Amino acid sequence: MPKIMIVDDDTELLETLEDALSEPNLTVVTRDTTEGTVREALVERPDLFIVDVMFPENPAAGFDLAREIRATSELRGIPIILLTAINQEFPGDLSPDDMGNDWFPVQELIEKPVDLDILRRRVQSLVSGAGR
Repeated sequence: MPKIMIVDDDTELLETLEDALSEPNLTVVTRDTTEGTVREALVERPDLFIVDVMFPENPAAGFDLAREIRATSELRGIPIILLTAINQEFPGDLSPDDMGNDWFPVQELIEKPVDLDILRRRVQSLVSGAGR
């Protein structure tokens, strides 16, 4: 059964995403901090990460976590969807064109507020292997 790990400091959004993505054939694990995520992921073995960019302790914590995931050999091949309100907070036109293995090592970028239908489709594509 595929497993998704969602990492976001907004507990209300975590609950919404967990409810929206929970299905009988999909397990959702949530975390409200990036600290310890890689360690937990090595135990949980998710098939997909959904990670927020900005956290109170570090506005780039999601980027840092994505890089840490890519640097961990056991997790390196797991797809990452990055959720962001960064263009609202710091207008800079961050886009999927910025994605790359080193600086921005993710498969998808979804802007907040999250369109749950789009997120569901992208999740299904990535956990089924079509988006890897």
